[in-house]
Amino acid sequence: MGSFYLILALVFILIIAIVALANNEPVTVSYIFGRAEVSLILLILGSAFVGALVMGFFAIFRSIRTAISFREMRRKNEDLQKQLKALEEEKIFLEAELNKAVSVPEEETEDQKEAEQNEKFQEEIQPGESPAAEVETEEEPDEPER
Repeated sequence: MGSFYLILALVFILIIAIVALANNEPVTVSYIFGRAEVSLILLILGSAFVGALVMGFFAIFRSIRTAISFREMRRKNEDLQKQLKALEEEKIFLEAELNKAVSVPEEETEDQKEAEQNEKFQEEIQPGESPAAEVETEEEPDEPER
């Protein structure tokens, strides 16, 4: 793409040079503060040079602005990468905490089940009562006999 612009610039320079050489009569140029007589060739080449200089300044200004914008975007990208890394580490930590929290209640429920079974066993076998008496009371029918 850069070579295209270079070729285009050379074509414009060639056209300007041909027009300037074809017009070499002296002309009067009026300024705000006075008048001057200048060769038309110098006026054409001077105008082209000033136009190229102005365009060059605009291009430099635009490239500086683009470079500043690029630097800001790169800084933002680095900050976002740091935030992403911190969030990924936090995610791993929170997943580990969640796994611990999920596994602990399972252990607690197993302990609770064992404790409940021990309590039932203790209730079934109380001092002074025989396990056979409890079985007899459990086997009694709910309906009266006829």
